[in-house]
Amino acid sequence: MKKIHVDRDVSPCYNGRVTTKTRYLARAGRFFSSPLPLRAISVYRFGVAALAAAHVVALAAPPPHAHRAATGGKLHTHRPPRFGADLPNPDAPLLVIHGRQCGVPFILVQGGVVGTRRAAARAGVEDMVRAAGAQAGLNGTFFSDARLRGTDSVLIGPALYGGLHGPEFQPSETVNTLALAGRPLVLLAPTRTRILPYQPLAMNTRPAMDASLPGLTDAFLGGVWLVHNGIAADRAQIEAFHIRDAEDPRRRAFFCLMPDGRPCLGATTYVTPSADLARALQAAGMREAVLLDSGFSTSLVYGRDILVTGHTSPGIPSRPVPHALVLFGKPDPSVRKAVLMARV
Repeated sequence: MKKIHVDRDVSPCYNGRVTTKTRYLARAGRFFSSPLPLRAISVYRFGVAALAAAHVVALAAPPPHAHRAATGGKLHTHRPPRFGADLPNPDAPLLVIHGRQCGVPFILVQGGVVGTRRAAARAGVEDMVRAAGAQAGLNGTFFSDARLRGTDSVLIGPALYGGLHGPEFQPSETVNTLALAGRPLVLLAPTRTRILPYQPLAMNTRPAMDASLPGLTDAFLGGVWLVHNGIAADRAQIEAFHIRDAEDPRRRAFFCLMPDGRPCLGATTYVTPSADLARALQAAGMREAVLLDSGFSTSLVYGRDILVTGHTSPGIPSRPVPHALVLFGKPDPSVRKAVLMARV
């Protein structure tokens, strides 16, 4: 078999090992087993699985060597990003996407407008979605008492969430709040999303958050900045966020943004370390991605369907959680299923 040069910057799925599955024609940007361009979505209209009936939409991809360009020629920075992201939200129709990139299977619910909810006592994601009148939802950010039988709802980091009488604010109650510096602070408005590196001494008040994004309605502190400016974080960069189990093989939940600003709620359907998930989301064309609480908390809901659960048996609701992301919008009437073309 002829040897092939694999460029890590062109092939985000490459993890340092060249195997028979690593079969990329790197410079041409094509995968040997598929005639379709990389980072493409095939939208199967009305469930028709024939390729001829598929509508193919190309996703934006980072240019070759973007990682080196973004880090001054260095492949590893070992620190959280210094600058944030600011993208408009086009309020696109909702679309459920089943994907597999770099060997990581996942499901996304894309489009709409994102809000958040917090339960005084822990609740199921499906219950919070129903109470909010939303179309979809995902378990939210990390919380202090991670025990399976825990009952408190103290979140890690500050949060602004929808309440009975409008947005309600919770400052960070974490004892060692300085350890949270640099984690992605997600700020949500109906027409815009910003993600900023968290500064504990300057961003732990409601006025500070309001000043960071006009029209702010919701905010939460993510765990790891998995993808920033289209570039996946590596293991060393992930360790800098001080998430103890980030590299454990677990089902993972994440929030991400497309290059045009469309938000996505997503979860993996199999266990994976965060570094592998980051590479998969870069390969899928994501501009930004943030890790949420995972493992047994993982729960992606669409309508009355549980798309992903933290349990090994599908369809079983995950454990109750204190925080959830909820997605408002209307489904795309012309599409019943979308499949993200696979890369190994």
